[in-house]
Amino acid sequence: MATTLITIAVALSLLLTLNAVVNHFALIRPKPSAIAAKVAILIPARDEENSITSAVQSALNQELLADFEVVVLDDASTDSTGEKLLAFNDKRLKVITGELELPQGWLGKTWACHRLSESVDADFLVFIDSDVTLKPNAVASAIGSLTKHQLHLVSPYPKQIAPTLLARIVQPLLQWSWLTTVPLRAVRSTRRPSLAVANGQFLVCRADSYLASGGHQVIKSEVLDDIELLRSFYRHGFSGCVIDGSEIATCRMYETNQALIFGYSKSLWNAFGGPFGSLFVNSFFLFIYVYPLVGFFIGQELLAVLSLISGIASRLVSAQTSKGRLLPDSLLHPMSIVAFTLLNVISWRRHLARTNTWKSRDLK
Repeated sequence: MATTLITIAVALSLLLTLNAVVNHFALIRPKPSAIAAKVAILIPARDEENSITSAVQSALNQELLADFEVVVLDDASTDSTGEKLLAFNDKRLKVITGELELPQGWLGKTWACHRLSESVDADFLVFIDSDVTLKPNAVASAIGSLTKHQLHLVSPYPKQIAPTLLARIVQPLLQWSWLTTVPLRAVRSTRRPSLAVANGQFLVCRADSYLASGGHQVIKSEVLDDIELLRSFYRHGFSGCVIDGSEIATCRMYETNQALIFGYSKSLWNAFGGPFGSLFVNSFFLFIYVYPLVGFFIGQELLAVLSLISGIASRLVSAQTSKGRLLPDSLLHPMSIVAFTLLNVISWRRHLARTNTWKSRDLK
């Protein structure tokens, strides 16, 4: 029985690795092109003194845009974020102030993005997190891909900077997960919510489509606002997908292991549609990438080795696609799956205990 289960797991692993290879070639890779339309680059910021200067300066340094402005919402920061914003002397930068208390039913980021969207009049809206640094052609490249492929929203996935060992173990799973499981070519022509892939670190959309779909107002209480925004686009007949952002943007999400655990805890409980979905997804990955290692102890060493090779190969493809570290990080794939499962457990414990917070605000 164990041999049969291991064989099934290895077969599934090989299929997912094959899908990652197919997606490597199917992924849209943006190319710079001049943009004549009006563009608004919108940055929500709450206690971001370590990264806000880099994010804003990179936004102001955008090239190939005929008409653009950068708007930052200082969301009741208690550190030196506000002072660092005041240090800029650029007419293209506008800073607005957020409220300490959120309106009923809103979460912090969705309210900030909504406020930002209301403050501008533009043809394209570009949302970036304050820990993202853009290359000079990033926005023009993303909008160029959006228009070329006749899409309404694109989410360029930035290159992830992992400064700690835990980050190097866990962070690569972000892009690996959708690269191995989602048929990217089909996503560009579908409106299926289950196939929505987006990253709120960097989102670009047509302003008219954003307004017609209800924008952040219709997802005001969603923790995973990026995925839900794209699903809202789908529900209103608009198209959108993730694209490669590794050559045009970088993101340094967590400086410490504690920050990473805290960050993942706030949202993983809500990532897979509830407790049963979370149980299924985590069990599925454990079954495919960890359980086959039992083969080393029951005389099925060949199957166990094949499982390891397949999982590592999928990680190598993902790292190559996203410009991440190839080795030795990819060799730790089974450990990554276990760590991710433990983060899910922590997230659910905190959610059920109602102790999940983000930037000192409660999460429902």
